[in-house]
Amino acid sequence: MTVIRLAAIAGSFYPADAQTLRSTIASLMAQAGQPGADAASPKAIIVPHAGLVYSGAIAADGFATILPAANTIRRIVIIGPAHRMAFQGIAVADATAFATPLGNVPVDEGAINALLALPQVQRLNAAHVQEHGLEIELPFIQHIFANQPDIAIVPLLVSRCAAHQVEEVVEKLWGGPETLIVISSDLSHFHDDATARKMDDRTRQLIENFTAEELGFDDACGCLPIVGLLRVARKRAMKVKTLSMRNSSTTSGDTSRVVGYGAWAFFDGKAGAVPKASQDDTAETDFAQGTEAIIKQHGRDMLRLASAAIQHGLANGAPLAPDMTAVPPALREAGACFVTLKQQDNLRGCIGSIIAHRPLGQDICENAFKAAFADPRFAKISAAELTGDLALSISVLSAPKPFPFKDEADLIARLTPFEDGIILSDGARRGLFLPQVWDQLPDPRDFLRHLKRKAGLSMDYWSQTLQAQRFVTRSIESHDIFPGESLWVQSGLE
Repeated sequence: MTVIRLAAIAGSFYPADAQTLRSTIASLMAQAGQPGADAASPKAIIVPHAGLVYSGAIAADGFATILPAANTIRRIVIIGPAHRMAFQGIAVADATAFATPLGNVPVDEGAINALLALPQVQRLNAAHVQEHGLEIELPFIQHIFANQPDIAIVPLLVSRCAAHQVEEVVEKLWGGPETLIVISSDLSHFHDDATARKMDDRTRQLIENFTAEELGFDDACGCLPIVGLLRVARKRAMKVKTLSMRNSSTTSGDTSRVVGYGAWAFFDGKAGAVPKASQDDTAETDFAQGTEAIIKQHGRDMLRLASAAIQHGLANGAPLAPDMTAVPPALREAGACFVTLKQQDNLRGCIGSIIAHRPLGQDICENAFKAAFADPRFAKISAAELTGDLALSISVLSAPKPFPFKDEADLIARLTPFEDGIILSDGARRGLFLPQVWDQLPDPRDFLRHLKRKAGLSMDYWSQTLQAQRFVTRSIESHDIFPGESLWVQSGLE
């Protein structure tokens, strides 16, 4: 059955009349720098998504670079930030095609179905209905591929998720020369012209240096899609070229409150310099991949251990001392974790270790017991609460690394929502937020203010002696593995 996602911004972001739109796009593309017939075509581009009158020329500079591969590309992955509603993860639409006044662009349904196997991807048609960030790119695609009816798109909206989850989607859709990745993003928003130019130039440098970890939402509304691409491009040793940059004052003449725009192209890096990841980046990647493998293979055992520890605590009033010879070898290695209990999505207990100092299996048991019976914020768990309403999650932590910053604004700018776990300290006061806290506090300023409060500081506190450490986690949740009350069935692991 054909399901069309109707045009939402025709007549506002671009002309509603097909002929006017066609001539507008043709004019913008004609003015863009045209690559030679033998020029290399990029694998990915970053282009803006404001109205054509403001950012159309910059977007055209990006799309012009793919002209040499127009006869090769068959699938275009478009990833942008969700502007109209917030949700968890990455959203795909129910539509089989997206419409503009120039016609319909088919959706690659096979790619969509493959993505839905990932936990961070969901069908959420409501997020797409009024969204402009993907639709504004479609007339350029329709212009370039006007004679190729088999071209298909994979339209994705990113909201609350971790950068590595976007990276995973980009990797899954990477494909070969038939696939183009388009990241839709504007740059800084609503600063004066001088401030915007300074901020956007810093963003340019971060992109050119593949410094994904320092890019924040103040730098680009499509921060997470850009970071996801940068992480993949860095691993693949790609080259990047800045194509053009400007802000809205060029069109409006208003320099008091502008929006920044830029276009970049990413090429195969075999012929150029290889961007090198730092030792910290490599260590973090190793941790993430290794921990994901452990969770995939032994996640059920980890959750069962935590469940057994809580049930043992109810029966004996003491932590479970597991027989470590009976647990998988991977859980005998040193590891640090947090165990979190939630009752109908409300926090019911959370205790953990910051530094790995004992076998992961033992750490799980100790922290599960403490989360259930020793979290001072809550009463002890009762036997009556061990039902399907009580969810349990385990987050395994990487080793914390220093997270330097110049001042509060710099710290806020460097935070990566949904990815960073942060330990904030000043003297004897210390507070820790797991990356999961971003679900409740997605704004970096709010995240930092509440973290200060958790550390026993005022929310507006600042001192030159304030320090931060960063870590990442990989987690598993009982609701993803155990239906209903089955987690709390006696496991026999004692």
